[in-house]
Amino acid sequence: MLPLPSFPEVLDSAAPLGLRDRKKLQVRAAIVDAALTLFAEDGYDATTVPDIAARAGVSSATVARYFPAKEGLLFPEQDVRIPALRAAIAARPAGEAPLKAIAAALAAQAPLDAETRRRLALARSALAGSAVLRGRAAGLLGRWRDGIAEAIAEHARMPDDDARVLATAVVAVLDDVAERWAADGARGDLPAMVRRALDTLADDRPTPGSA
Repeated sequence: MLPLPSFPEVLDSAAPLGLRDRKKLQVRAAIVDAALTLFAEDGYDATTVPDIAARAGVSSATVARYFPAKEGLLFPEQDVRIPALRAAIAARPAGEAPLKAIAAALAAQAPLDAETRRRLALARSALAGSAVLRGRAAGLLGRWRDGIAEAIAEHARMPDDDARVLATAVVAVLDDVAERWAADGARGDLPAMVRRALDTLADDRPTPGSA
């Protein structure tokens, strides 16, 4: 999937952050950066919470307080991003085609800045190097699938089973796009790649030469 780096404490917040909140964000960012870097360099399985803590310059207890489960460091923003995507789908015009609503909602999410791209590339590198992590990531990606399915079932008045099929396809496409983007050195235009992939998924034209 496409994990984004904006942290929950600052999303959709118009009020300026106090010193305490800024410090929390700095600590959280340091932990995420340390974890993703170590996952990519040494492998997820070989990286321990004390390793992450030492790299981030904090205690192991601090890491555990921010991230009770180590695998949560792979997609650290999903607890806020999934509800945000659901809200964006719900805000789409009534009667809009389900896949178009999902694509538009994804396009409306926060843009990919340089820090986003760096973290995403590290996360994909970690995934590529660990079969264990890929298995655990599948469960985390299931939360995205469930969130999209529930949102589109409500928005488009689709049967739950049909919405789940569509959401499963969308998540698989997004995961594949992110994997290909990272394998190519994270140089491509990721949002454009996502748009093209979703357009392909929606394209029901017959293949050339077919009857």
